[in-house]
Amino acid sequence: MQIHELVARLAKAGTSSNPMTAAREELEALRDDIDAVDEALRFVSGTGGNARQVFYRSPSISLLKVCFPAGRRTPPHNHGTWATILLFSGEEKNTLYRTENGKLRKASEVTLTRGSILPMLADTVHVAECLGKEPAIGLHVYGGDILELPRRMWHPETLEAHALDLTLYESFAQAASKADRAPLS
Repeated sequence: MQIHELVARLAKAGTSSNPMTAAREELEALRDDIDAVDEALRFVSGTGGNARQVFYRSPSISLLKVCFPAGRRTPPHNHGTWATILLFSGEEKNTLYRTENGKLRKASEVTLTRGSILPMLADTVHVAECLGKEPAIGLHVYGGDILELPRRMWHPETLEAHALDLTLYESFAQAASKADRAPLS
């Protein structure tokens, strides 16, 4: 698989009448050739925050390769749009939340392994964390330009909401990674 083929398939899904469903269907099809997809994305490190993880973005869709190293946990955050993840390797635990009256409430937990797909609606807030010693690496698909969408994040200890600020985000991620578990778990 070539990178332009991957981008074309997912970009087409992003402009369909139901882009989240179309993107999930494409990821389900790609799961059968996961090694080729992983190989096509070898040129993206997947580290260094959204700006270094993005390999395609448009007003309708963003494609990122994300690599969570062992011990990494994100603070609670949303994406400002729907999202779908296909995990290539490692094990990634996602703690999912709802917001009720401005406060986070834990909804569920999902652990992804190689080939797992996790769709998230636009109002989903989550914490992602790498379990085990192998990095959790995956293809993340978002329904819009992830670098431009208004997004929120929550302090992992106080659960105070903030507009997403990538500089502040890293300090929140460091605090989240030091905690015993995701908030409200």
